[in-house]
Amino acid sequence: MKASCNGLIPDSVPLPPGRLLLAFSGGDDSLSLLSVLSRKARGRCMALYVNHSIRSDDELEMEEIRNRANAAALSVPYDTIRLERGSVAELARRKGIGIEAAARELRYKALHSYRSEHGFDWILTAHHRDDQAETVAMRMLSSAPFYAWSGIRRTDGVIFRPFLGFSKADILSYLENEGLTPSVDSTNSDLSYLRNSIRHALMPLLSDDAKESMAHIAENVAVLRSRYSLTPLHSGFYISYDRQEFIASPRFACESAVYDANAAFGGDRISRRMIEDVMKKAGEGRGRLETSGMVIMFTAGEIRFYPSLSSFAMPFALGSSIPCGLCMIRDAAPDALTLRIDQSILVPPVIARDAREGDVIELKGGRKRISELMKDQRVPYSIVLEDRYGIVCCFSRAFGGRDRLSKRFLGKEGEPVALALI
Repeated sequence: MKASCNGLIPDSVPLPPGRLLLAFSGGDDSLSLLSVLSRKARGRCMALYVNHSIRSDDELEMEEIRNRANAAALSVPYDTIRLERGSVAELARRKGIGIEAAARELRYKALHSYRSEHGFDWILTAHHRDDQAETVAMRMLSSAPFYAWSGIRRTDGVIFRPFLGFSKADILSYLENEGLTPSVDSTNSDLSYLRNSIRHALMPLLSDDAKESMAHIAENVAVLRSRYSLTPLHSGFYISYDRQEFIASPRFACESAVYDANAAFGGDRISRRMIEDVMKKAGEGRGRLETSGMVIMFTAGEIRFYPSLSSFAMPFALGSSIPCGLCMIRDAAPDALTLRIDQSILVPPVIARDAREGDVIELKGGRKRISELMKDQRVPYSIVLEDRYGIVCCFSRAFGGRDRLSKRFLGKEGEPVALALI
């Protein structure tokens, strides 16, 4: 890491514009990045610590105390999200994945929700060049397809990684120069985690040149993928591709599109069988597939990739906004398609949740099952708003469908509020 003339502030760390939310563990890497942000982005950054609640209460309490103290010493705002104890293990059990993968999924879900709710433009992580080499090694050893060797991206949606071009040694040298004391996660020495075993057993055997070469492999594969990548028709709550373009593209480009969607939605490793099933249904132009991380819908015109329903909907009480996993139900700019709801008519309790079998909405033309609306609109799920007297509305527009409002809210006097899933 190059230092400026005062020997403290790195000149060459790139930072995006706007408000920055740092995924802050308190370890060497994120503490170094916090220090950089305190100088290069003062006034527009914040540190967010996600407590996974998978270690002892004593260790976690000490970690939080140190993290908060380090943030205060650097004059950077700090906040904590504490996951419910047992939630990581429950997700791992339900999805058949490891604790590390489950913790990562819940961590990123918390980061994305916090960013959206508090108006941050970017999530920053402190991944560095050695992490890139570890990732490439992991994917080589797990027989992942070659396009997965592109590794960690500097920019991935709203995630930005300023340290990706710097080595771990550079970061440690900078941290020592700053005189800061990081937190130490005891699970980092647990060799039952694949990444830890690679980090402690394989990486010390590689020279700096070898690590640099592995980082170059990732860069070259990323360039190859970009040259043959498919252009999405839509990218947001779901990702869609033109079916004819998809089936006419090189096979590795199609597989890469599936891999990218799965990675974007935090899914597990895609099997070769799943890839074959995707290609078959893409050729047929109809059907549906589900993995642990996403739902794939096939029509004559499009192939749509959606995150799993668990990424979106959870019950929450109505307030100024309603968090639903990766999205929010909140005030929106009114247009011809936005639902207008007179909240004075709502009878508590009011919740937002996923649509379930048997849900019925009273429309102007009569009673309609939500499942029938979803089938007609070719969407895999909807989010419904419900009060004591039944379903108020269903939100499907964000997923490529149409929002629908119960007839008891039509033509009512009062001051209706424009609400949307955004």
